[in-house]
Order: sequence, then C-alpha cells, then structure tokens
Amino acid sequence: MYKYVPGKLRRFFTRYKAIVYKKGEIILRPEDEPQGVYYIKEGFVKLSTILEDGKELTLNIYKPGTYFPMMWAIGGISNSYYFQTHITTFIHKAPKQEVLSFLKKNPDVFFELTRRILVGLDGILTNIEHMLCGNSYSRVACAIYLSAKRFGKNPEKDKVIIKLPLTHQDIANIAGISRETASIAIKKLEKKKIISCKHHIFIVNAKKLEKEALISKKEKSGPYAA
Repeated sequence: MYKYVPGKLRRFFTRYKAIVYKKGEIILRPEDEPQGVYYIKEGFVKLSTILEDGKELTLNIYKPGTYFPMMWAIGGISNSYYFQTHITTFIHKAPKQEVLSFLKKNPDVFFELTRRILVGLDGILTNIEHMLCGNSYSRVACAIYLSAKRFGKNPEKDKVIIKLPLTHQDIANIAGISRETASIAIKKLEKKKIISCKHHIFIVNAKKLEKEALISKKEKSGPYAA
C-alpha cells in the first residue's frame, strides 16, 4: 500500500500560474480539446451533460484538490462533457505530459487519484440507480444525501451542513428532474424537519434523510465522512 503524502500534488500544480474563473464560466465544452490538466485550488467545478430534452444533468461536482479531465489525460478519451465553475474558482493548469510524468514518479499520488475516482464513480452509480428506479422525492433526497457525503461538515451529531452552495436548480440538475419538481420535494423534506434551507442546506436529521433516500448505509466511519 502506498502512503499518500498530502500537499505533494498541490506543490506540483502551484508551479503553474493560477487562472481565475468567474461563477458559471465554462472551462471545457464537449467539442473542446483540453489544453492541459486543470487542478482546482479554490472553488468548485461541475461536470455535466445536456440531455435530449435540453435539461442539464450534473454528473459530479469537483472540489479543491481535484484535477481533470483525467479520462482524456490518462485514457486518451475525447472529452464529451461540460466543465463549469459553480462559484468563483482558482485553477492551475499544467501540461498533460508533465502531469503524467509526475504521476509515474509518484505512485502514492496516482493511487490516491484512483481511490478518488472509484469513490466518485460509486456516487454516480448510486445517483443513476435512483434516477432509474426512484420517484422524484427519493431522487432529491438522494441528491442531498450524496452532496452531504462529499461536502458536508458535522457541527454536531446527526446534523450536517453542506458547505457547497446549492440552489433548487442545482439539486434538480443532480436529480435529473425539473426545478419545480425538485422544489416540491425540498419543501416536503423541510416540512418533515429533515433539512433546513437558508444560505446552505442544513441536514437536521441525517438518519432520516438516509431513510428517505432509501440508501443502505455503506460507510462504517459515519454517514457523512469527509
């Protein structure tokens, strides 16, 4: 087992000049050829696609410390998604070959990349399962549950605040439904006193949210491990 050394990846990317992207700015489009590998220093970047009916589907949201598009960099797969900033975001961009050389010389960083990809894939598959089998209410509960797992902080037991700012439209895009339908489900969760929405989504009862999302808890270290 390789022991991951925190900070090594950040130090590599900070050798390259930081680029500031405004909220909502598109970094890559499906038809774009990436000009390097992007590393998120601050902010969030969402990975999305546009469905045939014109709706946006958010597949993932990358947080600081993430770098993309690695399917293109490592697998040689053409990019077919949108990468768009969720808030004002600071990014370092490094040449593809330099990144690949760094990963080859640092197997601990490559192992950590693989781990994070697999964790992210698990979340995507869970969301897809709910999109195919669940109703709009459970899909919204699942979207909030998965967001809490990735971006939640525990101010006290069984209570979680999602530090990523999410609007009703953001939740709708993750759940694959309309904003109006998502808003109805969110109001229902608030009425049940499971969540509270102000500047951020605050989960009042994490166990009840998990039950509403109809997810079997897999984590042994708590429902919302960082």
